[in-house]
Amino acid sequence: MRCLTSEEVGQWCATHGLSVTGEGYVRFDSDEMRCFTVGLEEKASRTIALADHLLPTWEGVPFQGALLWIRERGVWGDHSEATASQILKQMRLAAGEVGTLDQRPGHLFGPAEQWEAHSYLVVPLLFGWDAFLFPEGKDYFLFVSHDGVAEVVSRTSEAFQQLYQQVKSWGPKEDETWYPGLARR
Repeated sequence: MRCLTSEEVGQWCATHGLSVTGEGYVRFDSDEMRCFTVGLEEKASRTIALADHLLPTWEGVPFQGALLWIRERGVWGDHSEATASQILKQMRLAAGEVGTLDQRPGHLFGPAEQWEAHSYLVVPLLFGWDAFLFPEGKDYFLFVSHDGVAEVVSRTSEAFQQLYQQVKSWGPKEDETWYPGLARR
């Protein structure tokens, strides 16, 4: 894993056909996006299982790497925020990252780091941090919101259908209006 600054995250996005809005949301450079929301479960074990389906680690689908960008945290300002920060700090230190999350909020994972990517994704899912997950080589990204939902934004109908089927048991709802990054330019 390599940690990236927000500027480096923006550069990575640009090279992958994504743009970052002035408000810090991401969108595909396409007007054919489709999206759906999945409510985050109250049971931690169920949320961790959801991460299995949102990160492309499915049988027969090789993991090619991913970028996780933790965009906002501290919304709740309580004990759980401090706990989440400490967990992530220790994970980053174990990976050799001494910079703070404020300095380097991006986490770039290579193809051999699927379990690390999954572990890092679980933190914003469980603690309600705003974060983006961009799987390498896939036509979708995930926005985890402190509002208790995960929004899957796809570039193509094929990617939309594939992900929708992956999370069908979580009751996804197609919604073209919830995600702020979908506002047409």
